[in-house]
Amino acid sequence: MRLSFISPLLIFFVFSAPMLFARDALAQADSAYRAFNYPLAIALYESVKDDCATAEVFIKLADAYFYGGYELPKAKQEEMYLKAKASLEAALKREPENPDIYARLGQVTGQLALFRGNKEKVKLGLEIKGYADKALALDSKNAMAHAVLGIWHYELAGLGFIERTFAKLLFGDVPEGSYEQAAEHLAKAVAESPNVIFYRNAYAKALLKLGRIEEAKRHLEIALKLPMLVAGDRQNKRESRALLADL
Repeated sequence: MRLSFISPLLIFFVFSAPMLFARDALAQADSAYRAFNYPLAIALYESVKDDCATAEVFIKLADAYFYGGYELPKAKQEEMYLKAKASLEAALKREPENPDIYARLGQVTGQLALFRGNKEKVKLGLEIKGYADKALALDSKNAMAHAVLGIWHYELAGLGFIERTFAKLLFGDVPEGSYEQAAEHLAKAVAESPNVIFYRNAYAKALLKLGRIEEAKRHLEIALKLPMLVAGDRQNKRESRALLADL
């Protein structure tokens, strides 16, 4: 017997099956990410990024690459950070006015700078600031952007005479950074995202440079009590303990 029509239910299944699969895979990816299983999260996000090609999916994929890379031996980290940046650039094409994407681009570019020579490191430093400034122009309370800019000022303030002279020879001038500005931005990052251990540590280090020891100690003690949000918080808590032990 030949069917003269196609069941509407069959049509619905044919067209909705990929979407249902993608939705289920995305939920599994989110679950794996929360469990710090970054390899599984990456595999699942990669499997759905073509069917669910939204900025949100690419941001999640970038986070998985970034925090997954943070857990790997240094020799394997750069490739992960490059993939994170590529994912963020894909997200930016879909949402060019999303401050969270610019903030993350600043964050991952900062990690990539660790693998570059002095000349490119200075160039990337200017790029990092550009990303953070753009994020804050779109959202003045963006915690990650404030953290990125705070760390940028902290690193610049710590440049020695030789490093600064070298940078001036390459670029003609070097932006000024200060521990005061670092502390100001990192205080805002902590205020907006008080449960992020990394922000507490970075703020504490800036406070220590300013001689504000008791304040630094308080933030480090809080950091040790906070729950882990990413696998890298294991290392962040070790840093909190080490900083406290030196006080």
